[in-house]
Amino acid sequence: MNKSLAFGGTVPSRLGALLLVSTLCAAARASGQCPDGSPPPCHAATARVPAAAKRGVAVLYFENLSGDSTYAYLADGLTEELILKLGNVSKLDVRSRFAVRRYKNQPPADLQAAARVLNVAYLVTGSVRPGRDRVRVTVEVVRANSGARVWGEELDRPSTDLLAVTDDVAREVAQGIVGQLFPAEAAALAVPATASPEAYEHFLRGNFAMALRSPQAVLRALDEYQTALRLDPAYTAALARTAYGYAILLAWGWQHPTLPAESVLARGAADAARALRRDSTSSDAWMAQGIVLWFLEPRTLRGSLAAHERSVALDPENAEAWQLLGAVNLFLGRFAAADTALRRALAVEPGRPVSLERLAELYWLRKDPAHAMRLLDTLITLTPGFYSAYADRVLLLLQAGDTAAAAREAELCARLGPDDFVMTRATLAMVQAAEGDTNRARRGMDSVMSRIDGPNGVGAGWMQYVLPPFLFLGDTTRALEIVEGSRPRGPFLWWGLNWPTLDPIRQSPRFQRVVQESQAPAVAPVKNK
Repeated sequence: MNKSLAFGGTVPSRLGALLLVSTLCAAARASGQCPDGSPPPCHAATARVPAAAKRGVAVLYFENLSGDSTYAYLADGLTEELILKLGNVSKLDVRSRFAVRRYKNQPPADLQAAARVLNVAYLVTGSVRPGRDRVRVTVEVVRANSGARVWGEELDRPSTDLLAVTDDVAREVAQGIVGQLFPAEAAALAVPATASPEAYEHFLRGNFAMALRSPQAVLRALDEYQTALRLDPAYTAALARTAYGYAILLAWGWQHPTLPAESVLARGAADAARALRRDSTSSDAWMAQGIVLWFLEPRTLRGSLAAHERSVALDPENAEAWQLLGAVNLFLGRFAAADTALRRALAVEPGRPVSLERLAELYWLRKDPAHAMRLLDTLITLTPGFYSAYADRVLLLLQAGDTAAAAREAELCARLGPDDFVMTRATLAMVQAAEGDTNRARRGMDSVMSRIDGPNGVGAGWMQYVLPPFLFLGDTTRALEIVEGSRPRGPFLWWGLNWPTLDPIRQSPRFQRVVQESQAPAVAPVKNK
């Protein structure tokens, strides 16, 4: 499956996000269930206070002062846990980790300018300096309009006391900004995520690896989360992230080294269900559940849309949750809803590369390749190493007849994404076929097909890369055989067959038959417009 799939109409305001929560809660009351899975009365709509009644706070990613990149997980992890903890204080309007990610590894020289961009009154900055068996954490809160120091402290603690460090910093920061906390808020800040400091450290390591979004990194993240669960079997957050790790492997089409895809699906489904039984307010668990249902219910995606809607209702500042909501809407042919969700992801996290890529692809599906190319240009400027964007540019350049430029982009894609053999090799073969180098193109596609052509044919997410080389070779028979051999029929395949690169065979009755068989039953056919 190609990337974490989602698309983006108009950018909803913060009020729009609140209205979404309210609408979902109203619908839930009518159906007898709340967005968090609990029975009425629903609490999700009251969990977020209007921004005007709060004090805006942004926690910028802490610096790793150790000089050793292996400790980057610690600086990032403490930052994200602090953001999560402060989010429990109703008087604070805390920016999500997605919103502040643009400043990671590049602290703003002008804190006041950063505060204006983030629309906050307070900034929290900090650093982490690990030692052999101790860790020193320095934290400072400044008032954005004046730069005045509100609170600051240096904590020197044993490395085994990271849980207490996070709790102490969260309490002191909150009290420094709002003063006296409500008893419930103080209690929430004091509740540890786990009773095991060792499990907590493995959880932080897992989160750091998961954010890298490569096959090897996701597998490392799974190992870390599973280690955390062995140390503390009641660690629900680690269980939810384990489910999400398996879901990411499925969604991105990455192979587990020892488990077949059906076992990955079974484990992801079981872990998501267990996490939701323990905590029905976990946005991570609902995200995992939504992706799992893509594969458990491939003909209709039944239940997936509701799961992703719950995920964003529970965490409206989660850019990844909005992106996945866009994905399922896209698969179901709900292009306007997909557009809105993806743009919301970009509003939460401007410059998010996967969201920009999906938005570019949506414009391409809507027959606006020039706009799609401009978005990909922006993406590459912001994130030069995002290799799949080069593969998308190859498709657009070949459609425009610029084979020489496409060849350069294909080489970049192959150099930057060696782990993604199917995409990189198919992209090279596509250019070789377009250049007339048929022997190399056929050899390349033989290698690609040997890896992905199984009992259920070629996955829907590979269609835009695997079919064009055969079309450039003039082998429409082979292309149509691939289309007809792909299973299961359903929204995934319907989406995979909508790419403009497949226009040369679009009018074939054989092609159209598969498109019709793949249309989700409850969704009317959608024209690309």
